[in-house]
Amino acid sequence: MRLLVLGGTQFLGRYLVEQALSAGHHVTLFNRGRTAPDLFPEAHRLVGDRDGDLTALATGSWDAVFDFSGFVPAQVTATAELLTGRVRHYVFMSSIAVYPRAARAGRTEDAETRPLVSGPDTAVTADTYGPLKAACERAAEAACPGRTTAIRAGLVIGPGDRFGAFTSWALAMSGTAPVPCAARPAQPLQTTDVRDLAAFLLRAGTLPAPGVFNVMAPPTTFADLLATCREAGGGSATVRWTDDENIDEYGAFIVQPRDGSEDGAFLLSAERAVAAGYRARPLLETARDTIDWARRTRPQFIHPH
Repeated sequence: MRLLVLGGTQFLGRYLVEQALSAGHHVTLFNRGRTAPDLFPEAHRLVGDRDGDLTALATGSWDAVFDFSGFVPAQVTATAELLTGRVRHYVFMSSIAVYPRAARAGRTEDAETRPLVSGPDTAVTADTYGPLKAACERAAEAACPGRTTAIRAGLVIGPGDRFGAFTSWALAMSGTAPVPCAARPAQPLQTTDVRDLAAFLLRAGTLPAPGVFNVMAPPTTFADLLATCREAGGGSATVRWTDDENIDEYGAFIVQPRDGSEDGAFLLSAERAVAAGYRARPLLETARDTIDWARRTRPQFIHPH
């Protein structure tokens, strides 16, 4: 199949392109050409910018497009409307941040999403990221009705993860020093291995499988997550559970309020994705592969949106 990838040279996009090429698909990359420009020489490259220069996308047709770089509705609207007559299916990478913060467990894809109250030109911040992603989902569906997939993943982890949260915890637990943690031991967390996510994205785009999907493994607890990381890395670190909400050395921004009022963020139902073919590998395997990668490469961590 002919696949168009908006982005495709970092983390999740990179894994999707690798899997697509390995499966024999013809891949076209559209990005600014600034990150890893020599990556995937077998793919066709189009250079442009989501914020104003879509000239390179004015011609051509594809079976599916995978949108990893849409963060505001105007970007998605402009791209999807330009492509709608020349692409069979539109796959948009969204986020579980679209859901309101709540304690309720088991929410499905039909649950309400956070409204965008300050307009489509709102800047992307930690508070607006979720509502903007929800608005982007609607923009994609409006431009390609019935031909859109929106993917809402858990905490995306795995080899190549430079966003710091899980990788930092995993490395810390594979050592010997005590690890401070402001989460409750029983706080739930749902992760998504980047390789499993890429495989499901590719499946959703090539079948295709329209609709919205929560894509994440069953919930674990923070205590079990850290214990698994310790086992994966052969460490002996102990956890120093603390009430200090300011601790941030090991990705504490994934820590939920201590009263449990937002625990539902990581207690979502992924039954629809499982029925559509999503399979999650064991967390121990993900942790081991991530630690091995980080020990080899010594990544400099960056913060996600």
